Amino acid sequence: MINGVVIRMQATITEAELLRASQAGDKDAFGSIVERYQSLICAITYSATGDFAKSRQLARETFTRAFNSLAQLKDPHKFRLMLCRIARNLVDKSVRKQRFGVIHDSKPAEGHESEADEVPISKERQELVWRGLETVSEKFREPLIFFYQRHSSTPAVAGDLDLSEPALVQYVSKARSLLKPEVASLIQDVLAKTAPGKPFTLAVLGALSKVPKPGHGVRFERSAGGAASTHGSRVEDDAELEYQYLSAPAPMSKSAIYGAFAGSIFGGVAWLLPTSIAGKDWHAAAAVLAIAGVIFVVSATLCLRNQAKRWRILGWVMIALCALNLAVINLRWNVWMQAYQEDPSYNAPTNLSRWTMNLIIAAIMAVLLVIFLTLDSRQRKQTAEPH
Repeated sequence: MINGVVIRMQATITEAELLRASQAGDKDAFGSIVERYQSLICAITYSATGDFAKSRQLARETFTRAFNSLAQLKDPHKFRLMLCRIARNLVDKSVRKQRFGVIHDSKPAEGHESEADEVPISKERQELVWRGLETVSEKFREPLIFFYQRHSSTPAVAGDLDLSEPALVQYVSKARSLLKPEVASLIQDVLAKTAPGKPFTLAVLGALSKVPKPGHGVRFERSAGGAASTHGSRVEDDAELEYQYLSAPAPMSKSAIYGAFAGSIFGGVAWLLPTSIAGKDWHAAAAVLAIAGVIFVVSATLCLRNQAKRWRILGWVMIALCALNLAVINLRWNVWMQAYQEDPSYNAPTNLSRWTMNLIIAAIMAVLLVIFLTLDSRQRKQTAEPH
C-alpha cells in the first residue's frame, strides 16, 4: 500500500530485488527493507544507549546513510552486515561525543520524528527497564531486546543475529537469569510494546523524501494483479558496485593484516633474535620468539575484529616491542659480552654501550609510536566528521 503505509511486497519478491529497486531510487521498495530490519537496528541502538528516543534517532540515521550508500553495495546479501556496521559506528560516535561533553542540537530532524519517537510507556517504567537491562552484558542484552521486539519466530531472529537457534535460546535464557523475575517480566512487556512499527518506517521514508536516488538502472513496477517486477535500463553487474563505509579506513584483507603485523613485529626483534642465537643464548632467543608470537596473535586478532583501530593497535605494539627490546638488552647484555670474550668467532652485538643502545631503541620506538598515534588521531577525526 502506498500513500501513508509502506507497501508490502509479495513473497516472490526477494530482498535482492528490493535492494536493486532501491538503488534505482524506489523509496517504497526501500521502505520494505526498513520494515524488515528496523527492529534489529533499533535493538542495536537501544542496547547501546538505553534511551528509546535517542536510539530511534540513531536508527533513522542508519537507514538514511544506508540508502545513500546503496550505489556502492556490491553484494545484496551483505546489506544486513553493512546496515549493522553503520549502526554500530553511529552509536560509537554518539557515545564518544557524550563522553567528551559534546553538546548536541536537541531539535529533531525532519520526517515524523515526534510520532516515531513516541513510546507508549511512562518515563518511570522506561527507567526501570533500562536499570534492569544495564546489569546484563551487551553480549546477552542485544539478543534479548531484539527477541522481544521482533515478534517473529526464533529462527528468523537468530538468523539476523548470526546465531544458531539453540545459541539464541541460550543467550535469552542467560539474560533472563541475570534479572529478577518481576524485572524480566516488566522488560518483556515494555520491549514488546515499544517495538518500532509503521510510524518509524514512515519517519525514515519522510527523511528520505528530499534525498536523491542513490543510483541508476532499474525501476520497481507493479502489474495490475499486484505482482512486482524490475524494468528499465540495463542493470549494472553487481561486481561494479562495491560498498565502502566512509567513516572507517579502507578494509584490509586477512592476509594483508597478517603480513603487516608480522613484518612490524618480527622486524622489531630482528636485532635481538640473531644476536641471542649467535651468542648461543637459547633462553633469550626462545623468550623473544615466544613473546613476539604472542604480540602478533593478539594484535592481528584485535585488528581483524576492528580495523578502524588498526593504528592504535600498532601504537600498543610499538610500546610492547620497546619494552621487550629494553628488557632483553638489559637482562642479557652481560651474557652476550661474556660470549664475545670467550669465543673470538662470535661477533659482538655492537661497539656501543648498553645505555646508548637503550636510548637508540627507545628513540626509534618513540618516533614510530608518535607516527601511529598521529595516524589514529587523524582517522578518528575523519570518523567523527559528518558525511
